[in-house]
Amino acid sequence: MNENDVTITSPIDPREMTVFETEKGSIHIIHEITLGDLLISTLLAATLIFLVITKVIRR
Repeated sequence: MNENDVTITSPIDPREMTVFETEKGSIHIIHEITLGDLLISTLLAATLIFLVITKVIRR
């Protein structure tokens, strides 16, 4: 196998990928969100909203 050969190890939808062409080759950035990412961002947003509501109620 040549060092320039590309082996795909998982099926990736090419619509969810951004490709940057550089002098040395191409950079592939895969855009995906996992359930853990969604859970953490939801909990952070809920915490911030809760803190704002408690500050407003105490005034």
